[in-house]
Amino acid sequence: MSAKARILIADDSRIVRATIAQHIRDRFDVREAADGEAAWQAMLLDSSIRVVITDLTMPKVDGFELISRARASKIQRLREMPLIVLSAADEQAECERAATLGATDFVNKGVNAAELVKRLEVLLKLASTREALADSRAALESSRTVDPDTDLLVLPFFDRQVDKLISFSRRNLTDVAVVCIRVELSMPDAEAWEGETEQRLRLVARSLAAAIRMEDLASRSDRHEFCIATQSDGVASVLRFAARLRKILENVDAAGGGVEVWTCIGVASLSEDMRLNAEQLRQISQKRAQQAQSGRSRRIVLGAADAGGAAGNGQSRADEGSMDVNLALTLIRSGRAAEVVPHLPRLVHQLRPLMALVRQQKELELSKKETVVHGNLPGVSRPLDQRP
Repeated sequence: MSAKARILIADDSRIVRATIAQHIRDRFDVREAADGEAAWQAMLLDSSIRVVITDLTMPKVDGFELISRARASKIQRLREMPLIVLSAADEQAECERAATLGATDFVNKGVNAAELVKRLEVLLKLASTREALADSRAALESSRTVDPDTDLLVLPFFDRQVDKLISFSRRNLTDVAVVCIRVELSMPDAEAWEGETEQRLRLVARSLAAAIRMEDLASRSDRHEFCIATQSDGVASVLRFAARLRKILENVDAAGGGVEVWTCIGVASLSEDMRLNAEQLRQISQKRAQQAQSGRSRRIVLGAADAGGAAGNGQSRADEGSMDVNLALTLIRSGRAAEVVPHLPRLVHQLRPLMALVRQQKELELSKKETVVHGNLPGVSRPLDQRP
């Protein structure tokens, strides 16, 4: 047998509460509150309450405030909960105010049992239908993997797939990078394009979907923002990948004729911190893309950008961990040596063991050459197996 639906009766009159409870107790489970504050706490803490019957005039918190709190709540259950107001025949103005605040229905304090039960059953049936529709909508959203408007993965599914990619990379000691691209559309006559911005962004999204490889993952993470996840062979390959995407998206036809596309790009790699999950990795790349956009920078912002440098002129502070040798070499090859200069002392310190090893190998090679040369000079002893 199914449990009875719980009804909360809020009224400062014990007689009124007892009368209503007597009317409905056979069909519903009843909970009572003697003032508006007690009713509000019950609504917050007792998720089994399905309908509230409330008086408008109560101590501490009146019925108007109770309705306002429920409709303004961050809890969806409270925002949508049926609220029935107990009213008298001479309270027309009060009822209109309660309706404006969000009251669901009104019953006269002298209502008979049959009518009250019928009202409650109708409201409960409507609430159940709405909840079922909401559950179906949520299930549909969670099962959907691709946005039909952009041909890109929906963001929750994108994060789940990137988490799988991260797990694979940890097991196989490879790297994963997330590239975040923020898009700006430049139009000669912006007013003429009013209402078409979203359509233009969808064209850009489809260009991105067509440009990535089958093994890459892409999603529209915000209205003007896209995230792409890819397995990485190092900083240089990620920079080339991001630069290729920029070239494709900034093609004059990506958003349709007459519209220029500008991109601001941020990159985050799993190798920066192997403990990162998909959402954290994406958020780091988003932050870096936003840094590039706020600084009006055309460069692709990597980990070095977090060192606090000015994105516009490419200078950065040589903070601990903000630059490594691979990144430095990549930046130098791409003509961005100025960004490496502040980090030279730390890079030299990193390279000292390698330089010491190089010197050691050179000294060893020189010593071998000297041994060979001296061994062929007159008067110099030769090994026993070479003597006549």
